[in-house]
Amino acid sequence: MEYTDFTQKISVDYPFRLDIPGVISQHGSVHFWEDRSLFRNGIHRCFWITGVADGDVRGSHAHWRECQVLVAIAGKVIVNVLSVDGKTHLFSLDKPSEGIYIPPLNWVEVVCTDGSVVLGLSDREFSEEDYIRDKDYFERLRENVR
Repeated sequence: MEYTDFTQKISVDYPFRLDIPGVISQHGSVHFWEDRSLFRNGIHRCFWITGVADGDVRGSHAHWRECQVLVAIAGKVIVNVLSVDGKTHLFSLDKPSEGIYIPPLNWVEVVCTDGSVVLGLSDREFSEEDYIRDKDYFERLRENVR
């Protein structure tokens, strides 16, 4: 469901890098998510992206309400985020101890390298109605940013 009512003002929250806690020993590493400050109601969906050819782009959408954390479990990915107010944020992820928090109303494009594995954690269950897949429409939302 795309919202075409441009009379409501839109507030902007920006993406940011975060450290993911873990234990590293001679026997390997384990990283874990126990952060209730970002996802107060817990994780409602996990997804992972694999098998993407080197240089191909995934994502290319925004969400109305969903928040996500993206983590490069393997390989390297470049995450390009365009906030609804027009600011761009560029992140490079290449270790499982770092993630990017992406709030709603941020257009995300993930450029993958060969062999990369991206883990996504979400505060909501999948809903096609929560997606904004038309970039021109997303950019028109800028008129309502407060």
